[in-house]
Amino acid sequence: MTIDSANLITLITTARRELLATARTTDPHLTPEGLRARQRAEVEAIRARLLDAMPAEPAATPDRQPVLDALAPATANDIARVQHEQAKVSALLAAGRLLPEVIATASRDRLAAILDSAETSPEVLEARDPASVLDALHEMIWDRLVQVDDAAQAIVAAEQATTPARAWRSILEGVATTGAIPFEGRVLLNRADPAVLGLLDDGDAEAVPGPPGNLIESMMDGLDRVPVDA
Repeated sequence: MTIDSANLITLITTARRELLATARTTDPHLTPEGLRARQRAEVEAIRARLLDAMPAEPAATPDRQPVLDALAPATANDIARVQHEQAKVSALLAAGRLLPEVIATASRDRLAAILDSAETSPEVLEARDPASVLDALHEMIWDRLVQVDDAAQAIVAAEQATTPARAWRSILEGVATTGAIPFEGRVLLNRADPAVLGLLDDGDAEAVPGPPGNLIESMMDGLDRVPVDA
């Protein structure tokens, strides 16, 4: 599916500009309830345009876990190979190499050895937050595995194919819901195309300059908290 990024940038920055104008609206002839009703109507119209432009939800990408599970030793030969690589890794670490450096140049067999012992590695056991360190190690192992394993490469290719749609869906839904461009959407868009994220940021900075952008989120939150008939 082809996504018109330029059109979506225009739509989003226009929506943010209009939301800011709505948040700044005052009318001495309206009661607070009347002003709120006017703002709500304008916000709902903007939301509808954003949600109408939502790209179709992409198909689910393949699961990474089976590829990682395939690294686990299954035979006596596998176990011997993993133990051999673990001994080499231990020697490298004892010589002053850092584990991320070892992972960065590891073969598939060496990655299998590191993954097998990651949970009991000193880096994990001695960390203040072992779970976070273990997650980071798994991510580093995966990043290297993508370079040396065909199955991992296929999964990344499938993930990359869906990244633009997932990015724009996140951004459009975020702006429609809270008025703000969500961090998750920005991360995904940067992964899909950093130049497009730069264009979005430039357009948004022009549409909603500086701190006044907080007015949008405050208004959206306030409207969501108050019942429609209040």
